[in-house]
Amino acid sequence: MNYLHNPVMIEKVIQGLNIISGGTYVDCTFGRGGHSKNILDLIGENGKLIAIDKDSEAENHARTYFANDNRFSFERNNFSQITKILEKYNKSQKINGVLLDLGVSSPQIDNPERGFSFQKSGPLDMRMDTNINMTALSWLKKANIDEIKDVLKTYGEEKYAFKIANSIKEAIDRNMLSTTIDLAKLIQNCYPKNNKSKKNPATKSFQAIRIFINKELDELEKILEACLKIIVSGGRIVVISFHSLEDRMVKKFINKYSIGDDVPSKIPILNNSRNLLLKKIKIPVKASEDEINANIRARSARLRVAEII
Repeated sequence: MNYLHNPVMIEKVIQGLNIISGGTYVDCTFGRGGHSKNILDLIGENGKLIAIDKDSEAENHARTYFANDNRFSFERNNFSQITKILEKYNKSQKINGVLLDLGVSSPQIDNPERGFSFQKSGPLDMRMDTNINMTALSWLKKANIDEIKDVLKTYGEEKYAFKIANSIKEAIDRNMLSTTIDLAKLIQNCYPKNNKSKKNPATKSFQAIRIFINKELDELEKILEACLKIIVSGGRIVVISFHSLEDRMVKKFINKYSIGDDVPSKIPILNNSRNLLLKKIKIPVKASEDEINANIRARSARLRVAEII
């Protein structure tokens, strides 16, 4: 089934990329090609778009719907391998912009067989790349209570991490944990009855396990550093994140290279003497109310843009 995907903050993404006709761009998280289609509309006949995704369903969609556009290339891979991918598709020449739409895509959430949703019953999978062996369930079975607790606290900032981890191991020992709904109910039972949060109690734990299984923060750190070397002066990095840890990492990265080396505030110093590599581009960080009303998943989206100096 071809689950649909509405690209988030598309107008702000296009504005942030500052696309030039004839430029070369990389969509590092192709999904179902919503952002890619809009980029292709603007790059002209001599432009080039390289799309990356590690999901086989995304690859099938790309090769079906974009096969006849010779400006478009697709690589099924981790986006942290962007330097090698550019060797293959762009002869290692620098590019004009990179787009990262982080986290799990709508089609992945909507398909219960992928195991990302705590609202639909499916296997406890959560792999973005189904070629890797470790599923969420296989890791939970192998990990001890402390390992699970640490993942829930580190990647989910989960207050009840130990209680949830303990309950997970008890359920596994009793052979009572196999589906996403099993895990979601287990987590809900670990929360106080008077919990007033509007978020589903399973949200943080599901995010944490998914981020860990797919090594998402490690991959993000690698590609952000790579962008400093592969983008031309004046080119842009555009990142959409849906999780506070991801957004924090992106914000810290942009600040590090746009503020530069620490120097005493009273000493006059030129910007070009401070090892600045990025310029922060001011753009609305959150989705508009209209977009959130039309697409509830845009509610947690955060957009950050930086330009290579």
